[in-house]
Amino acid sequence: MIKQKTGLFIFFLCIVVPVHIKAKESKTKEAGQWALARETKGVSIYYRWIVNDTVKTREMRAKFKIKADVAEILPQFSEVENYYCWAVGIKKCEIKKLNENSWVTYTLMDYPWPFKQKDLVTRYLVRIFSDETTISVYSDPNFFAKKDGVERVQNYFGEWKFRTNKSGTTEVDYRVVSYVKPVFPRFIQDPVIQKLFIDSFHELKLLAETK
Repeated sequence: MIKQKTGLFIFFLCIVVPVHIKAKESKTKEAGQWALARETKGVSIYYRWIVNDTVKTREMRAKFKIKADVAEILPQFSEVENYYCWAVGIKKCEIKKLNENSWVTYTLMDYPWPFKQKDLVTRYLVRIFSDETTISVYSDPNFFAKKDGVERVQNYFGEWKFRTNKSGTTEVDYRVVSYVKPVFPRFIQDPVIQKLFIDSFHELKLLAETK
């Protein structure tokens, strides 16, 4: 059941989250206010509109807490066996570590027929500051060779922020935006996406807290 859920999770993450339309003569990048869309299982989901010269798209944000420090959380992203457990539904995953704080992840999504098979290549960069740790995630589509019959997802960016307090609980702030045309209208996609994100973040939380 978890594998099926996250297959859909990865599918909607890469294909449906963005809402992409032409902007009206915009010459500067503008970001709207965050609006709470859903809150359950300790996870809050927000959206805001971003406008630049040619497009108007939505950015998604999730906030939740994990009762673990960053040292227990980071391996959930950088180790293949851990990544499979919460970012489930991946048909194939490969992680190439560049150094202690950087790696590139290849994921082939397990899409149901009749959807075309897609893959995603993302570079992860960890930065450690005095008050927080961040992971920047962005497309690096040429790092791994392209595969015949598989469409590669382009134009993807995400960021994770982690702040650990004195009690050992870490506040997680995640943002993601992608300039990909949507497959379904928002009234169909939003409830499904929100539930899948919340369920997946819940799995991430359980994994980190049991380490």
